[in-house]
Amino acid sequence: RRRQKLRRFLYAQISRLIRNLSEYTYNMDKNKVLKSIRADYKAAAISSAAAFMIILVLVDPDTYVQSALTGLELFGTKVAPSLFPFFFFTGILTRLGAAEGMGKIMRRPIGLLYNAPGCGGYVWCMSILSGYPVGAKLVRELYDGKAVNGRQACTIASFTSTSGPLFIVGTVAASMFHAAKAGYILLAIHFIAALANGFFYRDKKGDINIQNVKPRRMRISLALSESMKSAIISILTVGGFVVIFGMAADAMYNTGLITALAKPLSRLMPGGSLPLAEGFLTGLVEVTRGAAYIAGAGVDVYSALPCLSFMLSFGGLSIILQSLAFLSSCKVGATKFLLMKFTQSALATLLTAAILPIIN
Repeated sequence: RRRQKLRRFLYAQISRLIRNLSEYTYNMDKNKVLKSIRADYKAAAISSAAAFMIILVLVDPDTYVQSALTGLELFGTKVAPSLFPFFFFTGILTRLGAAEGMGKIMRRPIGLLYNAPGCGGYVWCMSILSGYPVGAKLVRELYDGKAVNGRQACTIASFTSTSGPLFIVGTVAASMFHAAKAGYILLAIHFIAALANGFFYRDKKGDINIQNVKPRRMRISLALSESMKSAIISILTVGGFVVIFGMAADAMYNTGLITALAKPLSRLMPGGSLPLAEGFLTGLVEVTRGAAYIAGAGVDVYSALPCLSFMLSFGGLSIILQSLAFLSSCKVGATKFLLMKFTQSALATLLTAAILPIIN
């Protein structure tokens, strides 16, 4: 009898617990549950990747210390000298009101094309001169200065995320492939694709006739000090991403993951080229390493143009995270920005494929 009473008591408690859990789950906001699941999944994925990298570094320290040194060398000799001056000088221009001045000039064309404030033209000009991630940094500064709102920042980011002529023509085409002519073709397609990409994300709700608060002009001494401080923090952030994602690209290649994924992808490449597929996948992680691998494999530059065009417009995960480091506070989500980069890359690839029979 005691056993029966105990059994009935336990069954009753379990039934009550299940019923309470069911009612609680039913009454919970489904969106909150989904967000919680997604957050847990992302955290688990990133934690697993970080743990995997730690294990690789401990198992083979020489290889990955050398990989980090290669990234630092790339950052110190190529990235920092070209980006740091632009970070500093564009910061001064923005803080002294240059965006407002150019915004008046560009207000009509940018308004008609993208229904965005004219200062978006200033961001585009600085981005095509400087390259990644200057455009994202300037959008952040305009947002912080209350020159644009979150929706307008998203629209401007859709057509101002570009590489620069120094990298495309100088580093990739001339230095790596010894074909400056192909670099100018890539550059023209890259800029056209960025401008066309903005039409997909044109602001349909905003009214550009109602202007937001204009950016405040700082004193010259304050603008200089703030620009220097911001440039130093920004360039160190970029350098960290270059080193870490260069190591990640090397890890994916050394473990055979890149090769395994490249074998089926090589069927879509010109001549079934496996090195081209491997370089393309590497470039989706870190674009400079990917381009260097394709050039080192001896792939003809014109055969590689569609892949290079996609890689340069996408920028690789390294560039995307660098940009999101600035844009995340402007209410530009990671999913939305990834979609922007994918459509821009697809447009660039289609344009390249269309003109390739003419130029080759």
